[in-house]
Amino acid sequence: MRVAIVHDYLHQAGGAEKLVEKWLSMYPRADVFTSLYTPERFENWTEINKAGIEKRIHTTWAQGLISRFPKFFKHLFWLYPLAMSRVTIKDFDLVIISSTYCGKNVQIQNCKKIVHYIHSPTRFLHGLVTETDHQSLSMTYRIVIPFFKWWLRKLDLRAIKYLEDKSTITVTNSQNIHDTVKEVYGIDSRVIYPPVDTSTFKNIHRRTTYGERAFYLCHGRVSFHKRLDLAIKACLQLGRRLKISGASALPAEIDQLKQIVTDYEQGHPKAKGLVEFLGRTSQEEVEELVATCTAFLFPGKEDFGIAPIEMLAGGVPLIAYQDGGALEYVQSGVNGVFFEEQTSSSLAQAITEFESMKFNVPTIRKSSDAFSSQNFVKEFRRLTDN
Repeated sequence: MRVAIVHDYLHQAGGAEKLVEKWLSMYPRADVFTSLYTPERFENWTEINKAGIEKRIHTTWAQGLISRFPKFFKHLFWLYPLAMSRVTIKDFDLVIISSTYCGKNVQIQNCKKIVHYIHSPTRFLHGLVTETDHQSLSMTYRIVIPFFKWWLRKLDLRAIKYLEDKSTITVTNSQNIHDTVKEVYGIDSRVIYPPVDTSTFKNIHRRTTYGERAFYLCHGRVSFHKRLDLAIKACLQLGRRLKISGASALPAEIDQLKQIVTDYEQGHPKAKGLVEFLGRTSQEEVEELVATCTAFLFPGKEDFGIAPIEMLAGGVPLIAYQDGGALEYVQSGVNGVFFEEQTSSSLAQAITEFESMKFNVPTIRKSSDAFSSQNFVKEFRRLTDN
């Protein structure tokens, strides 16, 4: 069976890219079509790296542009739908489109079955980015977006209609995104939770650190909508240690977060060293963080969230904003606690509440079972084999 996997871009390693990795393990000879590919970001990813070495990853003219000007990856966002619209997927038995943005813009000819896995409708095109989120962007970015928004939204809606006319099967990664897709695009979808490597994390021996060495954890791709600023401010206010594991495709985002710490430390010398930025971490380093952290802070409104499920599998309780995908797996008092308002004071209050509670590691681990890789493979093959 000839299989094509379409993905927006392979430029930063995150939850959506883990899905591509899983599909490549399910379909080892599949071709990958993407706007651009940055190999060094995926050196430790078995299947994506292998596909790149075997020349099965096909990119667009955007590849050369970003290779020359890597710092402008996000600033040239308006080019990617144009680049993907020049890609034609032809004569495949199965086409899997993975998108939050431009993957859906490809052209398709003579393909038997098409599955469109939507991680989220494009945030900034459909009012899914809040004003607070926009304030985290650079001034240049905020000025440029409105000039392209109306045109890109038109392309986005046209791409959805094109795929619908091709009898595409639409899949969403959570009930949260199912409802959002219904509202934004007016189409129904089937929910298949993304694959999480729960088995690896379940084998981690929890040995939580206490006292002065105790720390809270944020882990995953650093992006403005994840609201790590709230986690930083809450921990600084409470005098709690925080470790942030992960990198950003936009260095300015990390700089802004570090500036929050610097500004606070100037007025509170005792806070120095409370917040630690670890950057990109290896699997071994992540497992050590999971084994020893007090809890995982999840302050953003996420479509779903792979990292929180990994934490649950590792027996780590969550402190999460009460909205978005977290509503589907956080059970207050069982595997974590919620905070109601997306503010640092609300999060700080939840941390204080959490510290007065007790949680059972086996119970926390069990709450991740529904999101395992095995469940994903079973559900996805049931969809594509029929």
